[in-house]
Amino acid sequence: MQFFDIFPTLQEAPYSYLFVPLMLISSIIGFYSKSYFHALILHPYEIARGKRIHTLLTSAFIHRNCWHLLFNAFIIFGLGYDMFGTISQEYGVHTAYVLTPLLFFLLIILPNLFQTYQKRKDFYFTALGASGLSFGLYGFSALFYPLQPMQNSIVPFVNSAMQSWIFGLLILLLLAQIKNSSINKYLHLSAYLIGTLLAQIVRPQAGLEIFTAILS
Repeated sequence: MQFFDIFPTLQEAPYSYLFVPLMLISSIIGFYSKSYFHALILHPYEIARGKRIHTLLTSAFIHRNCWHLLFNAFIIFGLGYDMFGTISQEYGVHTAYVLTPLLFFLLIILPNLFQTYQKRKDFYFTALGASGLSFGLYGFSALFYPLQPMQNSIVPFVNSAMQSWIFGLLILLLLAQIKNSSINKYLHLSAYLIGTLLAQIVRPQAGLEIFTAILS
């Protein structure tokens, strides 16, 4: 058994193989270099005052611990592969090569902009990690082909991608009600919805399919 018998090839998931190793290497450097870590961390208070704008992007390349890093690496690799594949299927591989990195960029920047606005007056708040990209990819993947059949042994009543998206949204809304949580729940929720919106923009037919499914 060879490596590519289990994992996608470089041609099938080019940006997964590019982004995830860069994130792993950068995060490991951040674990050991405080100056590097603090240079990349997101600080909404400063961004709102025109400083450290680069951290809207660079904060995705550092993490607080190994578990946080590995979770995001696993999700981004798999759903990045899915994004590239679905765009290739719908519009061709050349479009996927151009559109996928743009969507990665937006799914990092836009949730961080939302977070910056929300925390712009909080001097002590900082954020880091690629969870915005992870949850944005979830939202995008679930509603790009909303009527795609699905089977889930854990949640047996989920039978389609759209139902999976609804279930994911309900979980995120419930988590948002938990007070004093260390989880950046509002970032996760905003990223999930931004990913959903981008899926509808990239494939407008998805919205029609959802509308038809609701009426039927």
